[in-house]
This record gives sequence, structure tokens and C-alpha cells, in this order.
Amino acid sequence: MFRVEPLSPGLLVTRIRMARGVLGRPLHEVSAYRIGDLLVDTGPPPTAERLAAWCRGLLERRGLSRVVLTHHHEDHVGGAAALQTLGLPVAAPTPAVPILASGLRMPLYRRAVWGAPRRFRAEPLGEWVTARMGKDELRFRVVATPGHAFDHVCLFEPDRRWLVSGDLYVHERVKYLRRIEDIGVHLESLHRVRALDPEILICAHAGLVEDAGAALGRKIAWWEGLAEEARSLRGRGLSTRAITRELLGREGFLYYASFGDFSKRNLIRSLLRSPEAGTAVGGEG
Repeated sequence: MFRVEPLSPGLLVTRIRMARGVLGRPLHEVSAYRIGDLLVDTGPPPTAERLAAWCRGLLERRGLSRVVLTHHHEDHVGGAAALQTLGLPVAAPTPAVPILASGLRMPLYRRAVWGAPRRFRAEPLGEWVTARMGKDELRFRVVATPGHAFDHVCLFEPDRRWLVSGDLYVHERVKYLRRIEDIGVHLESLHRVRALDPEILICAHAGLVEDAGAALGRKIAWWEGLAEEARSLRGRGLSTRAITRELLGREGFLYYASFGDFSKRNLIRSLLRSPEAGTAVGGEG
């Protein structure tokens, strides 16, 4: 799947929706965004050549000059190596640079969904990123937002109050978490960007989200409320497994396909260990 969609004409932003297809159906969609002459993220490896072909047309019209990555995950960096061959500079968060150069270590289920990206050498991101949009120059502040990934960053344009959020937001009620993710750190990052008072959220999965501050607030409230409920059930002696079933229901296909790496139980376990949930007590179960 590869689909280009201009967003609201007033924003002058283009969404590039990408996914690996199986039997004509996309497995899991992710988006990159062109903002003026800046491309944020590059999608998964299977769509790299289609992305490169689209960007080649922009280069011929001088409509693209640089690429920025929000973090090192394969569904965001998969087209970067192909774009470098076109002469486009690619910048990534500093901790991601050596990972991208040496190659990602990925579990089997993620290889099946996204494919493995080619290695490449990115430039380290600075504190600001510029984008030329017609006669205007936008200046995005690079904001460290770990939690989903240790190297994750968002881009915030303070004049227009746009937040390009990578995978920080995704959805108001995320129920699955990978084992390595830290919900407490993720919540700190959500609070950090909400304090910037963004008006428009540009998300790699949810697309364009208006009234960004309210949307971020609802996501924070969902996780913090879930943590409170989980702590209450743990105080009654329930195991992590029992708490998960009580609050989120049984595990779905993603739990089994990932051998437990991506699961509802990981979310509850992390919430119980986060500052919002206090110190975990009782059995894991």
C-alpha cells in the first residue's frame, strides 16, 4: 500500500500512507509527512522504492531538501537508505545514529509485518529543524519524548503550534505495549508536549488530530486512570494476568503472534511499576 493524501489545504502538509501488503490487504499502516521541503519519517522497507520514486519527482521540482526521522523503528526508517541514494540528507536522533548504521535487531513478528530496513548512516539531529513552505520558513523545535522508544523525538513548531508526534500519541486508548517500553517515561513525555500547548497533532498513525492539547489530555487520563484501577485490583490481591483480563479483556492475536512481546499484560505490568501506580506488590501470575 502506498497512498499520498494532501491534508487540509491551509496546512500545506501531505500525508504518505504506507504498509506492507499481504494478499492485497495492508498489514499495519504507518504515515510519513511532507511539510514544505521537509519529509518526516520514511515508512517501512517494502514501500521504500515507491517512496523514492515519489520523492524523485519532488527533487526534480526542488520541492524536497531533507529527511528527518523521529526514532529508529523499522516502520519509520525503512525508506531512508533509498532516499539517501537520491542525494537527500537524512537526520535522526543522536542515539539512533549508531543503531541505523549497524542495522536493527528485530524479532521475527516485526520482520514479518514491516520487513528489515537497509543500514545507512544518518546525521545527528540538532535542536531545531527548518522547513521551507513557499515564502515562509518553519522552525521546528526537536523535543525529546522517550517511552515508546528511548530515542524518540517530536517536532514542535511554536508559531503555528504544530506537533509532529511520530509514535508518541497513536491513539487515545492504546491497550498494547512492548516489553521494552516504559509507560512512566512515556507519560512524562506526553505531559511534556502537552505543556507546549499544541493546537494541531500530526501523528504517524492517527493522522491529523485537531485540538491537540485535549487529545493528549484524554490519552494521559486514560493511562493514569487505568493505573489507578490496576493498583486498586492489585491491592485486592489479583495477579497481573487477572488485572489485565478485568480491565482490558483477553489477549488478542498480537499477543500470540509476538510471543508475548506486544501485549495488554505488558501495559498493565508497566503501569503497576510506574510512579503513577506506585510500587507493584503481589504475584505476576
